[in-house]
Amino acid sequence: MNRVYLVASANMEAKVKEVMDAVAGAGLIATAYKPCVNGADAVKELKAHNSAVLMEKIAADFLKQDFDSVDAVVVEGAQGMSDVMAQKYNDTLATALDAKIYSDNDDADLFCPNRILFCPKCLAKDLAAEPAERKTSQAMFRAGLLLKASKAKKRIVLPEGSEPRTVQAAKLVIDRGIAVPVLIGKKDEILAVAKEQGVTLPANIEIIEPSAELAEKYVPTLVELRKSKGMTEDQARAALADNVMLGTMMLKMGEVDGLVSGAIHSTADTLRPALQVIKCAPGVKSVSSVFFMCMPDKTYIYGDCAINLNPTAEELAGIAQQCDDTAKAFGLPSRVALLSYSTMNSGKGPDADLVREATKIVKEARPEMLVDGPLQYDAATVPSVGSLKAPGSTVAGKATVFVFPSLSAGNIGYKAVQRSAHGTIAIGPMLQGLAKPVNDLSRGALVEDIVYTIALTAVQAG
Repeated sequence: MNRVYLVASANMEAKVKEVMDAVAGAGLIATAYKPCVNGADAVKELKAHNSAVLMEKIAADFLKQDFDSVDAVVVEGAQGMSDVMAQKYNDTLATALDAKIYSDNDDADLFCPNRILFCPKCLAKDLAAEPAERKTSQAMFRAGLLLKASKAKKRIVLPEGSEPRTVQAAKLVIDRGIAVPVLIGKKDEILAVAKEQGVTLPANIEIIEPSAELAEKYVPTLVELRKSKGMTEDQARAALADNVMLGTMMLKMGEVDGLVSGAIHSTADTLRPALQVIKCAPGVKSVSSVFFMCMPDKTYIYGDCAINLNPTAEELAGIAQQCDDTAKAFGLPSRVALLSYSTMNSGKGPDADLVREATKIVKEARPEMLVDGPLQYDAATVPSVGSLKAPGSTVAGKATVFVFPSLSAGNIGYKAVQRSAHGTIAIGPMLQGLAKPVNDLSRGALVEDIVYTIALTAVQAG
């Protein structure tokens, strides 16, 4: 499937057939799709300003369909809605599905100016052209993430088992079949918290109660792993009194597939056991992080925005390669821009030189990788600016992965976009470079944030 057309017409059946016939006439295969939400329910969600939830629901159903063998999907647009609500619904749905709108409404271009096809002639012209690279919208990324996680069926340990948001998230993860949560904590406390939150946990939910007897199981392995640091058995026992270390040892021993913590622990408290026990993946020298920046119409990757303060050229090159791996693992296109205040050779100074050197290292290590730098953000994202400032670049003007030169730049950059770009959601940070997946939460994380972080971790575990 490489094309999606959304039909907006009062004469829906005839217009859908018209598009289907046009696709067939172009020698392509089409199928029709009717969204899983009826008009009344759609209007209710739109009026409640829940369009993101509505689109994710439709995107989830869309992804479950078998479209692999077709060239185009013809989607039925709004039905049974007022003109204003219909236009809003069609525009939002077209954004979510990266669809062009086939409409017989003369005013449609006022609402959706960039993707309107009014007549058979312009439809035929579109079908004759090479299909554009499909964008992964916020709705499609989030729905796809949960679908990938549910297929993976991974066990994710949650060391903060009695924390209220974690309990709620565990319930949602089970209900949606996203993963198998393993809660660490006293069972009585977890059940009491669940009751306070109005959450009924399944009778078979897995709860690991920490104890000296349980910790003893992991003491010999932890001592062996930390022998170069002189760890004694007593020190290992003391370390294992911390639930994060206990969960990390469970991950090390292969008893779970991933770990999520940080709702009440600092990043350092979550990351330290992972660095001590899990360590970096083979060939990887340092850990970094990414945020998935989910804008309404597309999804970008930003790194590193949470871990490395002032990376060296080699470390920056490593971050770029890890980001490339992450993009491909999550089904996103990877064109990596190493960002700077300078584009190519336009600016001088040690900071630009560092990015220039990092880019050179990446290109030598991975000649097949689409990467370029230094690039200013506008040169990386705007085709006209990219072609002017970096002619001949395979990345400039169409970057999808952005590597910031420092933690300050990365953290400021992602938060500026998250808070200022309307409708943008930042999912992360997701740690990359560890031998097994461990992910950190913000202590201000919402229940939804924990759910999606568990899903990310499950997909990483593969």
